Amino acid sequence: GAPPPPPEPLEIVASQIVPAGSLLCLDEMQVTDVADAMMLRRLFELLIDRHRVELVFTSNRTPEQLYERGLNRKYFLPFVALVRDRLRVIQVGGSLDYRSLPPPAQQPAVGGGLRALAARTPGTFHHGPGAERVLLAEWIARGGTGPGNADSSGGGSRPASAGEIGPAASPSTRELPVGFGRTLPVHIHTGDAAWFSFGELCAPSPGGRPLGASDYHAVAAEFRHVYVSGVPVLSKKQRNEARRLVLLIDSLYEARCAVHLAATAPLDALLSPLLAASGDDDQMMGGAEIAVDEAGQHSLPFQAAAVGGRYSQDGELAAFFTAKDEVFMMRRTLSRLMEMCRPAGGG
Repeated sequence: GAPPPPPEPLEIVASQIVPAGSLLCLDEMQVTDVADAMMLRRLFELLIDRHRVELVFTSNRTPEQLYERGLNRKYFLPFVALVRDRLRVIQVGGSLDYRSLPPPAQQPAVGGGLRALAARTPGTFHHGPGAERVLLAEWIARGGTGPGNADSSGGGSRPASAGEIGPAASPSTRELPVGFGRTLPVHIHTGDAAWFSFGELCAPSPGGRPLGASDYHAVAAEFRHVYVSGVPVLSKKQRNEARRLVLLIDSLYEARCAVHLAATAPLDALLSPLLAASGDDDQMMGGAEIAVDEAGQHSLPFQAAAVGGRYSQDGELAAFFTAKDEVFMMRRTLSRLMEMCRPAGGG
């Protein structure tokens, strides 16, 4: 007889996520990518029905608000129906941002060290004209190299710009494995700490390799302290830089890294131009659709889609975000930075 048909790819994925009969907890559920939106219902149907997995989601949004105004949202609506039909939705009230509160006083460990598990090594946040010098002093105190004019983004030398200051390159470069045969060079490092410029991580120069989530995960896995200099106020034209900053902070936050920043403005001002302009672009992506074939593949390249606009300029960020998604993620980033850093004021 004919050989049995091969298993569908999502069946293979579902069988490898968790063992059958497991409890799967997903914190801060959100959907921002059209490909994710289209496959979620089938994936979770397989987990629930075929693998008997119990699911627990947390989210800052109701099921109906997930992927709101997203590209081809009609393909996502069956997942919303699945959540309503198969899961119990519980509304937890409260508008207080607990990350904005000061850390509680130290208490004895409870239940085998839960307090120790929750502890986070605090970082620092400096802003103003002297922020770079203060950050450099912290770096040197940690055992890092002293002032120099090494360009950390390429390992070469260049004249320092006005007001720019940073450490010299380390004697050797550490190459972090990123995946698919790629590595990420780290030119300034000491022990469990690394120094980067904002441009190196989030705003590559023309011709430079833009970084993404896998690069930031590699940094978070390798270093406990991450120093970032030259963080600017991001304008409306710097959405891609803002998205990279969001991905970077997400990776460092989840890995419980300490982040040390030197910025040109206070924390709450870094993304204010983008947050203030969010309403201008609310209609840009809302409800947009492009044709897809029966297999769920795009029938048009992203750059050819009418909704591409300036979003098509960055290939590695070619996920379709709505304005509401961007605002939510940027506000979450500021909230996380408030928890991660001790704002130290102007330098």
